[in-house]
Amino acid sequence: MICCLTVVFLNAQTVTLTFTGRDVHNQYLPLNRVVVSNLTKDWQETLIWPDTELVMTATGIEDVEVCHGASLRLSQNNPNPFDGTTFVSLQVGEPGDVEVVVTDITGRVVAANHYSPLQPGTHEIRITLSTAGFYFLTARQNGRTAAVKMVNRGDGGDNAITVSSLVETCQGASQPQPKIAHRGTTENPFDLGDQMEYVGFAVLNGEEVESAHVTGTQFVSETIELVFLNVQPCLDYPTVTDIDGNVYNTVQIGGQCWMKENLRTTRYEDGTPIPLGTNYTTTEAYYNDSTSYIPLAERGYLYNWLGAMHGTASSNAVPSGVQGVCPEGWHLPSNAEWTALTNYVSSQPGYVCGGSPIYIAKALASTSWWLSYGEACCPGNQSANPNNATGFSAVPAGTFGSYGYNDVGHYASFWSATEFEDYPDMAHYFGLDYDDLEAHNAIGSMDRRFSVRCLRD
Repeated sequence: MICCLTVVFLNAQTVTLTFTGRDVHNQYLPLNRVVVSNLTKDWQETLIWPDTELVMTATGIEDVEVCHGASLRLSQNNPNPFDGTTFVSLQVGEPGDVEVVVTDITGRVVAANHYSPLQPGTHEIRITLSTAGFYFLTARQNGRTAAVKMVNRGDGGDNAITVSSLVETCQGASQPQPKIAHRGTTENPFDLGDQMEYVGFAVLNGEEVESAHVTGTQFVSETIELVFLNVQPCLDYPTVTDIDGNVYNTVQIGGQCWMKENLRTTRYEDGTPIPLGTNYTTTEAYYNDSTSYIPLAERGYLYNWLGAMHGTASSNAVPSGVQGVCPEGWHLPSNAEWTALTNYVSSQPGYVCGGSPIYIAKALASTSWWLSYGEACCPGNQSANPNNATGFSAVPAGTFGSYGYNDVGHYASFWSATEFEDYPDMAHYFGLDYDDLEAHNAIGSMDRRFSVRCLRD
């Protein structure tokens, strides 16, 4: 059996960092400058456009790979973001079948290929994609998996994966890299494993803004993606107005255009009044509690599932196709669409808390009204870092059920358009808790009143 072993030599190794920027729409954003800080060695270096790379030289070690064991590795794609076509190096440690798959943020396979067999060494993968968006490239062999994240912003003509023949045997030489137009070199001291921090600056809406900070230990050359989290309204729909004349702001999160406020209409778009309910029944569709400490403009109304659906059948499609209580051109999101939201937010380093991709509750929670809680990554604690990086602004409006109106300040719960198949009186909903690090998809009785957020068709 052949595999790869890292051998350490007492020579200098260069670590090349390539910086790219993008906004909340997954679109490429030119960087004015990048501030690189070595937190271990206490120095700072600034790259000024058009420099896009920084080369650091580590004193004392160099990694060289030789064949000696099983491995499967993918390099970060180059370029990234890319305009329809990009390249990745696939390192195979032993001969055998390899499956290569590209999926989008919902988990849908957009391209796949099976190679039988691939020989040990480095192979070049060429990927073309026809639609802009966020993607995952995954390679699998003999129970091993390697994956990278990619951002496409152009049309490559079709969705395809092509693996070339062996371009390099596993003998330790590095895969040749594409030529880079702009490069900077620092003379500051650096050792592999130093703690680093990277911050980008770019012009957005006419002013220079700062990216989310990227921190971590640096061992290898890689592309550092700097995400600018300034909340942006939907490009063509900055606001939406319901039949009552209420105006709601919108927010673009990945490929989805959301209302960033809770619905508070008292009528359906066809003019039919929505029954005001103070009893826990299926016939009274929404609940108005004027005594809540959260103003109605932020709290919105609480609707039961049947009232939110307005006689439409359950759907878990993308889009759901259920207008329900939403304005014209908008719909009640399906459970699958709520899942797509959480998958996207989880995939963005600037949105997660504590380094875990499942700790995203803070990024979706509003900055006000949550009960206080000590755990740093919960919506109820904003002492370490603020809530609402995504701009979704989930408000803990509480719920209304058999025990009356309660949980205000505790929970933000939103209906989906999807009933729970095992129990005909239950439906899926999406929620955040003041003391929970994670967002959750759950099920609740259709009689309960939850908040409603609408999604653009």
